Amino acid sequence: MPRYFFHFVSVDHVLKDTDGVELAGLSAAHGHALRLVHQMRVRLPQANDNWLIEISDETGKKPLVVLPSLRPRLKVV
Repeated sequence: MPRYFFHFVSVDHVLKDTDGVELAGLSAAHGHALRLVHQMRVRLPQANDNWLIEISDETGKKPLVVLPSLRPRLKVV
């Protein structure tokens, strides 16, 4: 299985994932990134969406970028 790395990037900071996660493919990596977006919003609800997740593979290529601003926030009632 390929290993994917999920780097959190904002204007001021880059948090590089040095461990990565073995996943079945790019679709699974996309799903993992969406779960990371949700976790970040739960843990830091005051944070805005001025960041993104760059997904890179074992070769260093970055085949996908996930923009949290395109993922709707869930309202807690």
